[in-house]
Amino acid sequence: MYNKILLAIDDSLNSLRAVEKVIELQKSWNCKVIMIHSIEHPKKIALTSIALPSGGSSYYISEQSLLDHAKEEGKKLLYRLKEVFERENLPIESRLITREPPEDYIKRITKEEFFDLTVIGTKGIHSKIKRTIIGSVTQKVVKHTSCDILIVR
Repeated sequence: MYNKILLAIDDSLNSLRAVEKVIELQKSWNCKVIMIHSIEHPKKIALTSIALPSGGSSYYISEQSLLDHAKEEGKKLLYRLKEVFERENLPIESRLITREPPEDYIKRITKEEFFDLTVIGTKGIHSKIKRTIIGSVTQKVVKHTSCDILIVR
C-alpha cells in the first residue's frame, strides 16, 4: 500500500494512462497524490530568439515569450488533468515546475517529501543514439529515484 504518490505528466497518451492508473490506486488506498508537469524538458526547442519570415518582414519570438507560452500550456494541461480527478471526487495537488528538469525535481522531491511511489508515463526513445547520449526522463528517474516507480505505457 502507498500513502503518497507523485504523478509526473506531460501531454502524451501514456501520461493519460498514468492518470487513469493513479486514480485506481487512489480509490483503492485513499492516498495523497501530487501531480507535476515540468516545462524544463530535455527535448524542448532551444529557447533562443527566433526570426521568422512574415510576408517580407521578420517576426521575432523572444525567449521570454516562449517560456510564457510553455507555462500557459503547462497550466492548461495540469488543469485538464486535475478535472479528471475532481470528476471522481478525488483530491489532488498539482505543481508546474519551471526551473528544474523533471528528473532532477522528481529525484529531489521524492526524498524531501517522502513519496512512496512515483508514477510516470513513457513514450520511449526510438533512436539508440538519442537513448545513449541523452537518455530519457523515465530512465533517469528509474536510475536516481529512491522510491518505488510505476512506468505506464
